Amino acid sequence: MAVYRIGLDARTLTADRPRGTGRNLLDAYRHVSALRPEWQFHLYHQRPLSPPVRAAHPEVWERNNVVMREIELRGDRLDAWFQLRLPMAAWWDRLDLLHFPANLAPAWCPVPFVLTVHDLVPLLRPEELSPEARRAFHRGLQRGIRRAAHVVTPSAATRDDLCREFDVPPERVSVVPWAADARLAKEFSLGVPSLRVQALRDAYQLSQRWLLSFGGGTPRKNAAGTIAAFARLQAELRTNLNLVLLGCEPEPVRQRLEELAHELGVARQVRTLGFVPHAELPAFFSGAAALVIASFCEGFGLPVLDAFAAGVPVVASSSSSLPEVAGAAAEFCDPDEPANIAVAIRRALEPARTAELVAAGHARSSLFAWEQTAAALCRVYEHCLLGAAPSEPTTTSATAEGAP
Repeated sequence: MAVYRIGLDARTLTADRPRGTGRNLLDAYRHVSALRPEWQFHLYHQRPLSPPVRAAHPEVWERNNVVMREIELRGDRLDAWFQLRLPMAAWWDRLDLLHFPANLAPAWCPVPFVLTVHDLVPLLRPEELSPEARRAFHRGLQRGIRRAAHVVTPSAATRDDLCREFDVPPERVSVVPWAADARLAKEFSLGVPSLRVQALRDAYQLSQRWLLSFGGGTPRKNAAGTIAAFARLQAELRTNLNLVLLGCEPEPVRQRLEELAHELGVARQVRTLGFVPHAELPAFFSGAAALVIASFCEGFGLPVLDAFAAGVPVVASSSSSLPEVAGAAAEFCDPDEPANIAVAIRRALEPARTAELVAAGHARSSLFAWEQTAAALCRVYEHCLLGAAPSEPTTTSATAEGAP
């Protein structure tokens, strides 16, 4: 049996504060390396693993077929680690394939590579970047797509955007969906102790219930529209109800959101928080009356699946990938209309509708599994290594059926 060497740019996976992409890669690679024990996986990272990170995930780092490959580069001017050191290490290690998991590939790479494109947000939402940065993103993505052996996207929506924007043949792209955060899902299945939820209430001065929303730091997440929708709820509905916005960084972003909440008369009920430890997320979900993800654009929408696993009703935009992920298990809204977001929130909080959404979310979440994600990634790798077309399903039944 052939022994292939597969490399991964693992910087997000090994970060001290891993965000969505890093947690997704970690969940996927727990299974990828187990599914192909005869292969050797080189996980390239830029700095030493901190003791907490090393202790948290030994089931990945300590596998016999996983090589943790640290490449230090002091200063890292002009993105030299990514553009030169990583490609050179891949060549030196005689990799058969290298996976770039975060939208871009280096200008030069001496080994075949797979490119994951999460979304085209900078091109679809011009306010996200300056015109110069947007042009650079377009050039880099176009170069990476053109040279990649294969392209992976987490949703059909991103695949379709990619094919349309860059004239990519659909057969060059595989949709490999994600699943709920494995550590969160495990805690939800065991039950989050009420004492932890109460401790969170005390720490952040929260009411009995709250609406939970992620990604306040970027305009496409529509934190301003979510605050405006919250202000449109009837006063009696807002009694003992907070709006909690996570990821409101940097500080000027938080200040603008707090000013908006003050202008709309809801400042005392809105919490704008920055990065919160992963250990606090189970309590944030468990105490939530609903998840509100009123984004203008999403490449996937992982918090939707986390909310399903937590038994929390979801209010989601009727745009981009969110209907594809949520199916019929969310109350949908128009992200451009705060009044419409408010209507969707009111509906989701009605007890009978809440019960319907929770039941539908539980059923929907069973369609997404990291084992399926890992198997699909392995098929993509084998396609690149052996030249055969990736066998189905590289699009799961969940993403194939989409929204009702």
